[in-house]
Amino acid sequence: MRWKMMNNPDNYWGKWLKLSALKQSLVLIFFGLIWLYLPLSASLNHYFLLHNEQQISQQTQQQFEHQQRLWQSLKQQLDQQLLTPALASQLPPINQSVQALSIHLSLELSQWDFYQKPQLTLHCKGHFMDLMTFLTALLNQQSRLNLLSLHIQRSEDPDFSIESHIVLQLQPVQEVK
Repeated sequence: MRWKMMNNPDNYWGKWLKLSALKQSLVLIFFGLIWLYLPLSASLNHYFLLHNEQQISQQTQQQFEHQQRLWQSLKQQLDQQLLTPALASQLPPINQSVQALSIHLSLELSQWDFYQKPQLTLHCKGHFMDLMTFLTALLNQQSRLNLLSLHIQRSEDPDFSIESHIVLQLQPVQEVK
């Protein structure tokens, strides 16, 4: 019964046997290519997936390294901005000078801010000549202070003629190594 099916000219096997040798070869080559294409396409898909995963991994690694460099830079900047004992010992004499020289002014705020270089913010009320005398004496007495900003405006308080906002910056002493 099996052999009868092989000799039947109406099925696919029989039709293939009726074809010329060239057409038979082309059909065999076609089915052979299809048979080879399936594993090849799967391999190509795996290759492209692996390549994409490697690129993603490389980008992630680069981002991680970039973030590490940023973190190190920020940590270094933070370490430089910390209040060291040497810097802390320099602040009381300056504060004492500010308090001693501001006797003719009403000092409302005296605050240190620690950025890359420490800054002293002062808010005071008084008269212009007293403010000028105070700033001149303070800057002459404390040579490491630099005036960053000075804002003066007319005071609404009848006892004072001006209100001022002063920002001074402390220049650190360069240590000799």
